[in-house]
Amino acid sequence: MNIPTPSFTPLGSHWAMQLILNLVSLFGVIFFDWNVFSLFYFFFLETVALSFFDGLKIAFAQGDEEQGPHFMKGIRFLLRRSLILAFYLIFILTFVGVLMSSKQGKGYEWLHYFLLIEPTFRFTVLSLVVVKSVEFFYFYFYLNERKYVHSESLNKLIDSRIIVIHVVIVLGAFSFQFFENKFGIQYGIISFATVFVLLKIGADVMLHRSSAAKSKML
Repeated sequence: MNIPTPSFTPLGSHWAMQLILNLVSLFGVIFFDWNVFSLFYFFFLETVALSFFDGLKIAFAQGDEEQGPHFMKGIRFLLRRSLILAFYLIFILTFVGVLMSSKQGKGYEWLHYFLLIEPTFRFTVLSLVVVKSVEFFYFYFYLNERKYVHSESLNKLIDSRIIVIHVVIVLGAFSFQFFENKFGIQYGIISFATVFVLLKIGADVMLHRSSAAKSKML
């Protein structure tokens, strides 16, 4: 059975909304002088939000043979994901926040982003929460996507976003070093952000195609 997907909705589509969110961090670097820590931290907060809503989607999924709600599955997913995200938060604070910021001569500026003091960053994070909340209730409940969702399809220990973090650390570091040496620190940060955003978009494209393929098989 094919999952019905409306060709047009007032909120567009999951893919369109995710693409806009992917470009936000790049615009922040170019127009509002965000640093490298803010990129990782925004991505981290975005992953926290998505993980939280995935946990809710698992709990209220109706596509399983077993009748829901699946509260225990959702709670176990959130606990596992929290442990993984806690590890990455320590990495981001220690290596990206302290070490990279010191190298850039930014001192403790990263704390302004971590504590949501920087105005444009705080507004962006709040916008992210609002968008993801509206998206969740509109698509999942109002359009009743949960009727076709299997709880196990979302219950993954490692997903594409975790892989993106690893790849960005390697490719982004090389890109940052090259452009910093050639053109200066700001161009190094922009190149890092560009690599970051392109990899995020690539991961989202593959996830979107995979989900579309699975929906046709159901």
